[in-house]
Amino acid sequence: MNGKVYVIDTSGFIVGVQFTDGTMLTVPGVVDEIIDSASRLRFDLMHDAGLRVEPPLGVFKDKVVSAAASTGDAIVLSQTDIEVLSKALELVQEFDVILITDDYAVQNVASILGIKFKPAGSSGIKKEIVWEMRCTGCGVVVKSGSECQICGSAIRRRRAGH
Repeated sequence: MNGKVYVIDTSGFIVGVQFTDGTMLTVPGVVDEIIDSASRLRFDLMHDAGLRVEPPLGVFKDKVVSAAASTGDAIVLSQTDIEVLSKALELVQEFDVILITDDYAVQNVASILGIKFKPAGSSGIKKEIVWEMRCTGCGVVVKSGSECQICGSAIRRRRAGH
């Protein structure tokens, strides 16, 4: 790999991004998520042009999960999201890494971790957000679950402090 590395999330293949000024890379979980024929064709063409598919090292997953927990994004990140973030975090130590994703939770965690990102087709996040799980009935903040242990009302994710 040379200087610039683009780590591409599933949205990059759906939108059809392509870069010629660096190395293109994705993770196995993204390949598994590509189900429509147009995105599969884009992936195949990019793979033929040098796109690499590599799993992240496990040590970086723990750092990503910890960062996601601190922002409140852990409950909405998929295993593939964690893989993509982990691979970008692994590579940012040695390369100029840009994570390509339209997922706002992934962008939020990337921002916290100091990983540059570029949306594939959306406008992207404007600032970092910390989320919390709050009961819609009594207003208590909880760590997890879908129902309040105090009053039985539904739990919703919302911006902390609002």
